[in-house]
Amino acid sequence: MKKVMFITAIAAVLSVGQIAYPIQEAGAATVASYRIDYKMPTVNTLEEKEVFHSLLKDALKIKNPHPASILDKNSKSLTEMVGDLNGTDTPRGFMIDEFSVSKDGYLLALYNEIGILDPVYPQGYDPALISKQIAEQEASGQWGSELRKKRGEMELKGRINALVQAGYVQSEELKDQRLTKQFVAETLYRLYKNVRPYKGSVAPKDSQSEAVRWAVEVGVPGFQVDAKGFVYPQSQPYYTSMLDFIHLFLPSKKATAGWEYFQYEVNQVLLLEVVHNYSGELLHVNNKPMSSLPNYVMLSDLPEKKKAETQLSASLAPIIIEMVEQVRREVQKPRVWDWRTDVIRHPSFTKLVSEYRKTKSQKALNQVYQTVKARYNLFDRQDSPQVMKNVLDRIR
Repeated sequence: MKKVMFITAIAAVLSVGQIAYPIQEAGAATVASYRIDYKMPTVNTLEEKEVFHSLLKDALKIKNPHPASILDKNSKSLTEMVGDLNGTDTPRGFMIDEFSVSKDGYLLALYNEIGILDPVYPQGYDPALISKQIAEQEASGQWGSELRKKRGEMELKGRINALVQAGYVQSEELKDQRLTKQFVAETLYRLYKNVRPYKGSVAPKDSQSEAVRWAVEVGVPGFQVDAKGFVYPQSQPYYTSMLDFIHLFLPSKKATAGWEYFQYEVNQVLLLEVVHNYSGELLHVNNKPMSSLPNYVMLSDLPEKKKAETQLSASLAPIIIEMVEQVRREVQKPRVWDWRTDVIRHPSFTKLVSEYRKTKSQKALNQVYQTVKARYNLFDRQDSPQVMKNVLDRIR
């Protein structure tokens, strides 16, 4: 009986952004060849793929942050808030999960994202006094659970009151804790509609809400419309990725004069670390995401994989800031929703469309494509000369 040996790496063939090596899986009769590579993100993928929003948020350093003293005074972490609300230093997972999917959880995250709103506490509440009372109880051997619960309730209410007072949340919206995409869209639209107005370029079948349509138009994660034209506004959202997107690509820094963009610089050490953390989604093995392989964990410590991560990080570093700036320009544009009305029969493109149909030349096609691209923020699935050719050839 032959003994099958696990071979981690026999050889490596390097090229730009690509590493090939053979590896033998335990119990396999033959050696299978795996090719590790990565694909540099385009502006479209940077805008549309949530993994890149997480990567950017973790790897970029803000050059113009809010003063730390203000953030420290106003912000309250999820764990800290849930701990106080439940009278414990170590909230259990189900407590955090229940809070996270509620309106209160979203509103705390939104409040922390804005950063500089002072809490508007209920009348008679003194945060310094109650904290002193809790400390005195703990010093005397008591836990102070009820006082901590009261502090949690008042601190949360003070932050939600601040959002109401600023006009971002309406009091009647707080009658229940059911969190929907509709509610998230309404709050975000109130914050940012002046710096990124609705252009009226999208029309999902299941929502007439201008806030929801704005979120679809901007490209907020979770508001993608399916093949039937539905956005499902009453479904429960995953709002962390939504807030990351807003933070990165819209003017989301609240300042005295209005809203400004956060400015960034690359932290090379953090970038490499983040690429490593997300390598399952960023690296590909035989053109499939590494995380889709059942045995991908076995590849984690291979020097070839680490080299691919280093190459990807080094390639991203000099271009990532300009790519973020380009996404910011793109999300200010309307969308192509109906090729017939938005392009084929639109007065801005009549001559170009006619010229292409008359000559069928690559030059005329490129002129149409570039002009449409300059006017609209194209989804990745729309953004190619070949798609434009199919539209021009098939739609009248």
